[in-house]
Amino acid sequence: MEPNNALALIVSPNPPLKTYLELVFEDFGLTPHTEPTLLKGLHYLKEHTPRIIVLDELHEKGLDSAGFVWRIKRIKRLRRTPTIQIVRGSNERERITMEISGADHIVELPIKDRRFRKLVEELLSISR
Repeated sequence: MEPNNALALIVSPNPPLKTYLELVFEDFGLTPHTEPTLLKGLHYLKEHTPRIIVLDELHEKGLDSAGFVWRIKRIKRLRRTPTIQIVRGSNERERITMEISGADHIVELPIKDRRFRKLVEELLSISR
């Protein structure tokens, strides 16, 4: 399954965050696809290979955002897909856990628009 160079996956139940991310990705010519839960995001990835994945800070039955990233980074076709983890005031332990899981970048809320857009631009230029 080849990567869809025009697809971005957003995993978040948060409407304002999803809307912001959708607008950013559309500005980069990507088609955003949103899933409200980690499990639905994993299910979606069975059939699709996005160019970038952004995760909200989520915890579900036996799965958290770090576990989600850890799982997708072990799938050959998704290994190089950049991931951005959105967090709300992370502590050092959470940051280390996300780094160990394989998250490419951790972004704290509130998101600084210019900095975030520059990060997305850099990740998209690398992932081509």
